[in-house]
Amino acid sequence: MFLLFNNLPPEIRARIWELTVEPRTVEIDVTGREFTAEIRECILYSITPVPAPLHTCREARNLGLYKQAFSEVCPKQRYVWVNLDIDMIAIGRKTHLGYFRKIAPLIKRLKFQREHQDEWWFHFESKEIMNFINVEEIYVICEDWWDGWWGTSVEFSWPCALENVHLFDPDEGRAMNPIEVDKMFDDRQEAEEIALQAEYDEDTRLELADMVPL
Repeated sequence: MFLLFNNLPPEIRARIWELTVEPRTVEIDVTGREFTAEIRECILYSITPVPAPLHTCREARNLGLYKQAFSEVCPKQRYVWVNLDIDMIAIGRKTHLGYFRKIAPLIKRLKFQREHQDEWWFHFESKEIMNFINVEEIYVICEDWWDGWWGTSVEFSWPCALENVHLFDPDEGRAMNPIEVDKMFDDRQEAEEIALQAEYDEDTRLELADMVPL
């Protein structure tokens, strides 16, 4: 089978290798001292395996299906093999978005875990999200559930279309975009206000009914 593959025309072999490329979630972690604007000492690592085609042969490696990336994050450290067009870059909970300033414009799919009501995220780190100017999809694991992310469709700046921002609630086990989250809570608040008004009106009616004319 391997000999037959080698006998195929180069363009067909290249197309076959291209078909082996599938979207992955690539986990990236950066550890070091407290984050500062000048990254001097840090350690970059990933637990995501190197893509299988790169282990196969030199031809697959030379096709450019994956690139060596993230050496810009920690210049003295390793790189990670990724396809930035389709891979989801997951930085988890602890890795600061600011580490990725130099490579942020190249990332198209981003995943991270945050608590929106956390002061550091809310006032400072959240501003870093706008460095990802070409991101097409963002996936957020909401540590404070949807409740903490109510209002982020209008009060928070996202670098991509709101329909492509997925807020995942661990308790619910599903995701909604910020528009859907805001509508859900706005509708809930409106229903509560209507119920309170109806209760008030009923109490007022009963009070009036109990009044005895002088």
